[in-house]
Amino acid sequence: MANNTLDYLDDIEIYVETNDLDALTGWLATQLEGFQTRAQSKKGCKFLFIHDGKKGEGMIVLNAGRTGFTSIWLNTRATPWKDDVEFARAAFAALGVTVRCNESAWSKGDDPDRWLQIDSKGEHVIQWVTEEP
Repeated sequence: MANNTLDYLDDIEIYVETNDLDALTGWLATQLEGFQTRAQSKKGCKFLFIHDGKKGEGMIVLNAGRTGFTSIWLNTRATPWKDDVEFARAAFAALGVTVRCNESAWSKGDDPDRWLQIDSKGEHVIQWVTEEP
């Protein structure tokens, strides 16, 4: 990937191989001050939180894009995690399920199917094709 840092991005997002919304919101509530679900459905939830005095919001989308992975998206960089990779490592450590994220910042010309996967075998780059041909 062209840019080896995710520092300039305005948000962070990971994909977790679980559809256990209670486990995900329970974990996030231990990590994000003032965590509060503001809307919930069978597809996931939207939530609010505070970090370092800054308000943020996020969303959990169960089985995002019919991939078998749940998206956890935070709309701000004001989080306990520096970037997607730190967020993914924390999720794997807490939940013990496979987690995927961008390994670095994506730039035009980069392979959009290149992801970092964290699982019981460690951390490795994978090809994750999420769209049908």
